[in-house]
Order: sequence, then C-alpha cells, then structure tokens
Amino acid sequence: MEPKPTGCLPRRIRPLPGSYKYYPDDTGSDALWKEHIREEVVQLGVDLSVSLAISMFLLCDDIHTMLWFCFKLFKYTLPPSNPVSERLLRVVHYVYSKDIKPKNRACRDGGNSVQWELVRTTWKDFTDGIIILSRLVLILRKKDCSFDDRLLSSAIAKYKQQVLKELEDKLMSAKDVSELNGFERETVASNVSDLWKSLFDEEAGESTPEVARSRILSDLFQPISGHSCHGEIPTLPVTYPYIL
Repeated sequence: MEPKPTGCLPRRIRPLPGSYKYYPDDTGSDALWKEHIREEVVQLGVDLSVSLAISMFLLCDDIHTMLWFCFKLFKYTLPPSNPVSERLLRVVHYVYSKDIKPKNRACRDGGNSVQWELVRTTWKDFTDGIIILSRLVLILRKKDCSFDDRLLSSAIAKYKQQVLKELEDKLMSAKDVSELNGFERETVASNVSDLWKSLFDEEAGESTPEVARSRILSDLFQPISGHSCHGEIPTLPVTYPYIL
C-alpha cells in the first residue's frame, strides 16, 4: 500500500506511480523548480493587481463607489495581516493616491459610477483570486513542507484561466474608458510589481506595522467615513473557491 504523504497539503492528484514528486527535495533542480513556482505566484499577484487597478480607473467617476468596492474586498476576504491582503491594500493606496486622488474625481452621494454594472460582475473573480492566491502563498512560504508539483502547477494554470482570463475578458470591454481615465497598463504593472517582489523574502518581515497600516487605511478610506455604503456592495457575497 502506498504510504500517505504528510505535509501542508491535505490532498493531491493521484498520478501514475513514479510520475510525480513532492517538494522540497535536496537536489538543485528541485530548488530551482520551487523558485520558478514562486516567481509564477508573484506574477499572479502582479496580474491580479493590474486588474484591480483597471476596476478602480473604471469606477473613478464616483469615488464613493470605487472606495466602497475596494474596502469590502480588503475587509471581508482575508485578515488584514495576510501577505496578499497587505499587498493589495498597498496597490489600492498607490493607485488612488498617485493617479486618482490628485485629479479630484467626483464624490456622488448615493450615486453610481457609469461602469458599476460592469465592475460588479468581476466581484467573484476578485474574491476567488485573492483567496486562492493566499493559499498558494501560504503553502510556498512554509518551511519543511512537502507539496505536490502537479497540484501546484494545475492550480496555477486554473488560476490563469478561471480568474485572470475572466477578469481580462470582462474588463477589456471597457478598455477605452479605463485608458481615457488615465490607466496605463505597463506603467501600473511596473510600479505594482515592486510591491510583490518581496513576497517570499524572509527578510521582508511578516506584516506591515500596525501604525503604518492604520495610516494607509485612514488616508485611503477617509472620503467614505461617515457615509452610507453603496446600495449593492453590502450584499456582494464572499464564497470560498475550490481550485486548491
């Protein structure tokens, strides 16, 4: 009988005997493979951030709607100290403070962004993407943890197809609007990539200091403090996907 593997993954794909590996291993090639997987996951974070930035540019004709959308994503998907949640918060703060806030966009009381109906359809894609990305990161951050290379490769492939491509297809329909509002893909991708490079660096620290996080939250969400939430946003559900 095949022995049951131990490690941080409770389940695995069952390939033919000898056709899979568990990592980490002692060989140099296995270390390179793990580094490659980590780089792939970092890029997933960058790509997800770019899609989130696009949604912000689409909603920036109504700052309240945009900020409430981002606030619920941040508050109700993962704990604030989660490494994925923290980086997405910094992405939102960066895009807002650099590209949206200086332009004095409108704050419509009780209003809707013209693009709200489109962005609303991306909600599940974003929440799934955030939660699954967090699972990948937590697995790869653990030391002395065995994991199935096929399971991780399959999860990453599904993530690209079921999360990132879904977001791209939906948001592409309003490409002209986001670009008219100031979105530049290459510039945003280059800038937010710096926030993700340290994702697996041990010296990067576990989380943003509480004081710094509080300052970001205050600066970012002050415009909606004391205002009622956009009518549909409180009802948007957070589900837990089964890719990994």
